Amino acid sequence: MQPSSFITLIALILVFVRQSCVEILSLFQKKSENIFLKSSQMLLLSVSLVVGLLFSVAASAIASDNSQQINESAASPEQTNEAADEAASQVENDNNASQAVPFDALSAQAWMNRLANTSKQLDFELAFVVTSPGRETLPYIWRHAILADGQEAEQLSLLNGPGFEQIRIGQRVSIFEPGFSNYSINAQAIDGPIPMAFIHDTDKVNASYEVLLMGRNRISGRMAQQLRIISKDKSRYGYHLWLDEQTGLLLKLNMYNDDGSLLEQIQVTQLSIGGEIKSHFDNIQPEQLPPLLVGTNNNEQQLGWTVGYKPVGMQIIKQNLRRVSITGEPAEYMLLSDGLVDVSVYVMSANDAINEDLSVISGTTSVVSISDGRIQVTVVGEIPAVTANKIANSIVLVSAQVLPQSMPQEQSQEQLGS
Repeated sequence: MQPSSFITLIALILVFVRQSCVEILSLFQKKSENIFLKSSQMLLLSVSLVVGLLFSVAASAIASDNSQQINESAASPEQTNEAADEAASQVENDNNASQAVPFDALSAQAWMNRLANTSKQLDFELAFVVTSPGRETLPYIWRHAILADGQEAEQLSLLNGPGFEQIRIGQRVSIFEPGFSNYSINAQAIDGPIPMAFIHDTDKVNASYEVLLMGRNRISGRMAQQLRIISKDKSRYGYHLWLDEQTGLLLKLNMYNDDGSLLEQIQVTQLSIGGEIKSHFDNIQPEQLPPLLVGTNNNEQQLGWTVGYKPVGMQIIKQNLRRVSITGEPAEYMLLSDGLVDVSVYVMSANDAINEDLSVISGTTSVVSISDGRIQVTVVGEIPAVTANKIANSIVLVSAQVLPQSMPQEQSQEQLGS
């Protein structure tokens, strides 16, 4: 039995005894007046006084015990808060210890690194729309998750029309497009409206572009940090990015022409983190995905020409032969890239050309084709027309035998514009 309970029991007994004595004393007062009874009266009165004194002592003990319990109870929330603060401090210390470099909110490069890291580490779902002047608005859903085996999984779905979808498990991307055979390729990222170079090729982007820290704004109900990305030689389109301050994920992207006009906008309409996102990939089995695409020969080939001008940071990615789909004639092909933008260069005999010189801009893509009477050069890419024209005019012949008379049969799958 606890001490407080024992003291309470004694107090109750003393109260009962004291009350009994008072009742007996009252009875004798009414019936007797002799000396013996008066003596008894005095004795009972004394007992009553003693009992009252003991009752007072017991009550004081009870009050002291209750006060101690109340003080202990009042102290426990503070102890709980201190424990919670210690736990939070420990979590914060663990997070700081896990980061080699603390996040600097005033560094544009730190924000770009955060975008790349969180886009590869978080489970998230982005609903976004792509708009450009004079074109239909296209809605997409992009999901990303880390599977139980540690592999990355991605899903990009176009919500309009019959449906176009890409699914990536690890380093394998499967493409599903109505009207065409499904197939898979080896790739580290899906190919969609959002430039994956911001996530997977940040070093290449840094070599070609400058990243500037702008102001803060509210995008889709969330606070965002704005960044401006401009090419170092002003030869390519510029970008404005708005990154979620809480997660670092992309909330909005604007692409601007060299004159500052808006070419394309990507706007996130809904962002979800964690939850049941991983469950979208539960029913996807790698062995059930389409087979890897085979039969295309991407062997490098020495070309009879070279490019005299390349924008800062652009490198030659590959060069080989491709067959023009319209004429069936062979063309020599070179792919240039700065990690963010790809530019295709085709060179073919002028005798096989079907078009005169032209310069066309379709949305964000420029197509420039020129001929000097011997060869025709065509440049295609998401670059300003003036840059495409500069690349086309910089072609330098380095061999008398510029173009092949025939192509190997296995390369017939690679066609200009495919």
